[in-house]
Amino acid sequence: MSISVTERLVIFAQEWAAKGAPQDSAHEAKRLLLNQLKASVCATDHEAITHLQDWAISAGTPKDCAHVLWLGSEVEPAKAALVNGALFEVLDFHDTYIPCFMHATSAVLPALMAAAEIEGQSGKDVITALALGMEVELAVASMLMPTAYYRGYVPAGLTGGVGAAAACSILAGLDEEQMRNALGIAMCTAFGTYVSVGSMTLSYITGATSQSGYSAYQLAKRGFDAPVTAFEGDKGMFVTHSDEDKEKIELVMDSLGKTWRIHGQSYKTVPTETITHGPIECVLRILETANGRDVERMCFSVQPIVKEIVDERLERFGDPNTELTARFDLCFCAAAAWRRGCFTFAEMQEPAYTDPDILALRSRIELIPDKSRETFDGCSLEVLFTDGSKESCEVEAFLGSPGRRMTDEQLSELFSSVARSVLPEGRCNEILDAVWGLDVAPDIKHLVSLLTLK
Repeated sequence: MSISVTERLVIFAQEWAAKGAPQDSAHEAKRLLLNQLKASVCATDHEAITHLQDWAISAGTPKDCAHVLWLGSEVEPAKAALVNGALFEVLDFHDTYIPCFMHATSAVLPALMAAAEIEGQSGKDVITALALGMEVELAVASMLMPTAYYRGYVPAGLTGGVGAAAACSILAGLDEEQMRNALGIAMCTAFGTYVSVGSMTLSYITGATSQSGYSAYQLAKRGFDAPVTAFEGDKGMFVTHSDEDKEKIELVMDSLGKTWRIHGQSYKTVPTETITHGPIECVLRILETANGRDVERMCFSVQPIVKEIVDERLERFGDPNTELTARFDLCFCAAAAWRRGCFTFAEMQEPAYTDPDILALRSRIELIPDKSRETFDGCSLEVLFTDGSKESCEVEAFLGSPGRRMTDEQLSELFSSVARSVLPEGRCNEILDAVWGLDVAPDIKHLVSLLTLK
């Protein structure tokens, strides 16, 4: 009898946990942790986070608690996972695993941090669990995508709980049966649809799938069981959530431990979704030599799916009317970058998304689908000016994508540039020291103590 997908995932995770994740993968996990801190430090006053924080603290402070990052609230660990997952998601400033259209760290890390706060494992154990939990998550995502995404599922909503359950199980040293059950519970309770884009619900989905993964691990630890074939069974996760060929399962499973997908993450330099990064970079490059010329028209050449995404949102949202709908409007983002000469958190706020000049330019932006583009980490732009002149630019891979990786120094500076305006003086450097040194820390308590705005 062949072993199931969950059993094979457990074997992979436990074998590598015993010998330690590869050094470069463990280092990448530290980078992704820092990137999530960059993504969340300015999110605490977002309305979605206020609602979730109020909900989380309404039950009072439990005996065993974990912290809501930056706000410092002590809440039930599962609720901490939920709020922190939403904090990581809400500004869309996190990582993206482009092959699966997903944000792979945002659901795994909050559950893992909550578990580590309660159980007190070493920083090295946390980093190992994060790297391996994400590999499990990305293997599952690679088997389901892209058709699960085409069906309308949020990829991280489907798979984040599985990665979170795996990471927590590795950290706690669950046995094979317990860990298999944890993954199976998470697979059977996966959820999240993409109609949530443009609303607070998208950030809730990320937080809720992190909470779900944490709960799956906790239940399995207590003896709760799940079907062995939760993934590939006749009515399991694979057939109910995707239209992929079943042969893909074997291809992905055979690649475990040989191809480390954690290295395929894209890091964002501006707070908006991944498909806008190439266009914004093109805009800012051409703007440097525009010398005040007025734009007649902008024309971007993009991967076909980018055009499909933009058209669907234009039909659903119309003009942006909140910072959430502005963030998911590529043409608005490009126009705002041109008019403002930069792209920051301010370009997501009402003075920008109601600016008639920005909206007028947005209406003169055209997207041309280019079937030769295999992914959306690159694009090209031609700008026609009213004087008849033209300028063009091509970005093969935006800064932060696997084709143009950010260095550790660049990532550290990006975190500091975002965080120094809201953190006490000197705190950025303390956090950086704690993150880069996490693999030799006795636990994560010191790092968590630094993650407060006070």
